Amino acid sequence: MPIDHVAEPADTRVSDGGLEDRDRDLAVRRAVGALPAKYREALILFYFHDMDVSTAARSLGLPEGTVKARLSRGRELLRSKLPQLLAVPRLKEA
Repeated sequence: MPIDHVAEPADTRVSDGGLEDRDRDLAVRRAVGALPAKYREALILFYFHDMDVSTAARSLGLPEGTVKARLSRGRELLRSKLPQLLAVPRLKEA
């Protein structure tokens, strides 16, 4: 059978609850923007500007350990807030 007669495969990925990628990205950016400045700055440099920890630390004038701690705490804050912003039910912990 010629390749142009083969049907396109069905998209088997799980839906993210109806949010488009653009909407989810906007929600993430808003959540990051709402963080305290010290966490927001570290996350923006690391994730949005693709800086490594060392470069972000130099840019912020901070020790690398401080930037690592701020990234960790910022991610923790986002994990606690994003499910609410995305209207995704959180699983109860056993």
